[in-house]
Amino acid sequence: MKKIRLIAIFLLIIALMSHAGCMNTDSPARGSITGLVTDSSGNPLSAVKVYTTEAATFSDVYGKWVLTSLTPQLTEITAARENYQSQRQNVEVVSGETVTGVNFALPADSEIYDVQVTGVTSSRARITFYTKFQARASVSYGINALFDKTTPTDAELVFLHQYELTDLIPASSYRFKCVAIDKTGRRLESEVKTFNTLVTTRGEPPTGLKLSKAANSNAIVLNWNSGAGADFAGFAVHKSNTAQGPFNRLGTVTHQNTYIDNEVLAGIKYYYRVTRLSGSGDESSPSNLEAFVMPGVMTTNSVWTSQESPYHLTGDLTIAANASLIIDKGVTVAIAKGDQWDSDSAGDLVDIRVQGTLMIQGTLLQPVTMTSSAVSPQPGDWNGITFENISDLGASLIKGLRLSYAQNGINGVAGLPEIKESSFNSCRQAAVKMTSARRDQAFRSLTIETCGSGIDLQNNQVKVQILDCQISRCINSIICLDNKLAEIERNRISLSGACGIDLGNREAASKARYNIIGHGSGGIGIICRGKDEVRRNTVQANVGIEIKETAQAVVRSNLVLADNSRNGVGIMYSGSVPYNPSTATNTQFIQNNGIWNAAGNRKYANSDGTALTGYSGDLSFTELAGPGLQGGDPFASLLNEGFNYKPSSGSPVKGAGYDYETIGAEDVPD
Repeated sequence: MKKIRLIAIFLLIIALMSHAGCMNTDSPARGSITGLVTDSSGNPLSAVKVYTTEAATFSDVYGKWVLTSLTPQLTEITAARENYQSQRQNVEVVSGETVTGVNFALPADSEIYDVQVTGVTSSRARITFYTKFQARASVSYGINALFDKTTPTDAELVFLHQYELTDLIPASSYRFKCVAIDKTGRRLESEVKTFNTLVTTRGEPPTGLKLSKAANSNAIVLNWNSGAGADFAGFAVHKSNTAQGPFNRLGTVTHQNTYIDNEVLAGIKYYYRVTRLSGSGDESSPSNLEAFVMPGVMTTNSVWTSQESPYHLTGDLTIAANASLIIDKGVTVAIAKGDQWDSDSAGDLVDIRVQGTLMIQGTLLQPVTMTSSAVSPQPGDWNGITFENISDLGASLIKGLRLSYAQNGINGVAGLPEIKESSFNSCRQAAVKMTSARRDQAFRSLTIETCGSGIDLQNNQVKVQILDCQISRCINSIICLDNKLAEIERNRISLSGACGIDLGNREAASKARYNIIGHGSGGIGIICRGKDEVRRNTVQANVGIEIKETAQAVVRSNLVLADNSRNGVGIMYSGSVPYNPSTATNTQFIQNNGIWNAAGNRKYANSDGTALTGYSGDLSFTELAGPGLQGGDPFASLLNEGFNYKPSSGSPVKGAGYDYETIGAEDVPD
């Protein structure tokens, strides 16, 4: 038994010694790994999770990360962040050491992918890419960080996007990014990429590009001068509908400096430029940019915009039935003096003829301007706008137009569309002319200056109105004859040469009321030729109101300022036989008018020079006091066009007219 106990003690001692030995043996030291995380362009990425099966950490704002206390072994490390593609690396962990330089470059998990740059020359490059969703995309690019150029955006939602970059600078580094917008409006941009254009061997660009219409053909002819350079392979002709492009290559020529474009339509503005081609296919910088509006018959719809203004018209333009031309605000149309392409009549004037629809959409601040392109324009340089019998007048509109130097500004041979907020200047015959209208027509707030006639309305079997217009320096300011019914009201006429208002209607009475005819007007203020009511007008002219032999006039409450120093006449009857109220068949009602500064028989004059009889209620003024106008004495000094004909307080014209109304045009009812 004692022997057994000794054996047990021995074994215990051995076991304790063995344990002590184990405690004194060192375990293998653990290791660390450190590195950087960037995006694919080398920019630091923060908040990237870097992890193994043993440990995990996140990159800081500098993209730095450290994993510690790792078992010495081959370890897989993963770097992951939302919206970026994860990456993995196998790294050998070394006992007691830190492994450095374990870096990750995470590409964005972009929905824009497979970006390719191909076909790079000295001046061109092609960029293609895909989107994971249907989108309208574009490419922004430039030689600096401003990305100062952008391609046109896709017209439709598509997956594949392709763009041609042109007019690039040779031997230059370009930066670009792809931009996509999906159907919900969400916008995405790709990372910035670069490409380098090649060194060019191209020569100098062509010069002196000129455009013209082909003789007896609807085609545009291009002519230019050659560019310099020994390495020559031809010319490339480019065309666009806008000055900014994009330009499409029409074709190339090698043995001539001319090109004919047959693919053109009347009424459309086309832009052209030409480049010189080298043997390597490089193009020179483009020639001068030239534009041309094809004259002829428009059969398609077109819009003229301020961005492409001015539009130069060198020949007749006809807007065909079922076609339309819209001219937007701010557009200038410069029209040649003489039709350059009309071989039938040399020296013919350019016409704009409307058989379909014309919409002019100017504003007060951005009017549409139509004028002569001559260096020294003259009245009658072009023919004007004519609305023909088949015009779609209901769809047409003239608004905010500034028209000058035409024969007839606007001529309606079967009526006119609505015309408003427009002005006319230096028209040789008439600013606005209309005959045979098919619907009632009103002309409001027009400004007309220095024309043969201002507004000429004759033989329209409809109601016509001329309201609130300003007309100056016209030979005949308003002609309104033989219309179904006419109303001429609240117009201001000055410096008329022959006549202010020529009025006459054989049917229902035409009305001329509340008009001011003054400021230097010569000739006759108002002529009555038919059943006319002339009431509450203020007239300053050599002859205030003339009643023709055929007239059946009602002349009431008018203020006539007749210059006695020029033998002025107030109201005059000019029939072949003196007017006798007791025997006349054309009864006149001349009542309660006021005539100042005309004496004796010249106040109311008959055709034989005697005093006209049959009038009543004449308001007499003293030579000194006059009618008491706020502007003062209209004969004392040179008048301005804003002379105030309104009667002052206490004026004798107040309440002295027919039925106790005020005599003259001011203080009139709406």
